[in-house]
Amino acid sequence: MTDPPGESDARAGMHRGIRYSLRPNAAPGYWQYAYAIGARVRSGRVQGRLRQLAVRRVQMRIDRDMRIGS
Repeated sequence: MTDPPGESDARAGMHRGIRYSLRPNAAPGYWQYAYAIGARVRSGRVQGRLRQLAVRRVQMRIDRDMRIGS
């Protein structure tokens, strides 16, 4: 099944007041993410076959960074 024409897998979102971006990596099943908490910018990749799974994993990383930072 394919996405409708013109719709990209890239996604930008907001979680707990933190804006993040997510886009597919060149390797299948991996996603690049980036977000900033204060002056610290975090980026990397997460594994997830489905986009929603990758979004959830980025949200969990944001939650973890917010707990550690406070």
